[in-house]
Amino acid sequence: MNRHELKTWPQYFAAVRLGKKRFEIRRNDRDFAVGDILVLREFDPESQVYTGQTEDRLITFLLSEEDYGVIHGFVAIGFGEVPHPDALAEGVLTADQLAQWHETQASNAALRGQDARKVSASYAAPTTGRQAMSVAADRHAGVAAAAEAEAAFHSAAARIVRKA
Repeated sequence: MNRHELKTWPQYFAAVRLGKKRFEIRRNDRDFAVGDILVLREFDPESQVYTGQTEDRLITFLLSEEDYGVIHGFVAIGFGEVPHPDALAEGVLTADQLAQWHETQASNAALRGQDARKVSASYAAPTTGRQAMSVAADRHAGVAAAAEAEAAFHSAAARIVRKA
């Protein structure tokens, strides 16, 4: 199984996160295979920076140029949620494994929040030859707030599972 990191524009990233978009059309230059993991990294094309937000998806279906309707050199990738690895290996997920998963998610979200706060601050402060970019600063502050809320949720969930 391979992992493929893909730059993803905000409107498409949001659709994936909401579960509305479950496919990608990409140049077939990475040896994509069913069972591989896509790491979709949100990228803001206006500011030319990654936001720190990521979504992992499992490739479940591929249509290549040999298949009807796919342009030569491209591939249509169908994907779904990545199952929890412990649930796959053992068939059962314990409370401790679930709590650990929530703790990991909380940590990852907190890191994304910290990164987004730094980017927001960099846009908010004018530098030599550049004015402050309040729209970009606000956008990254919103990303940071969402990541911090996600971290709080997962931390609380881990505490609840550990008490059970």
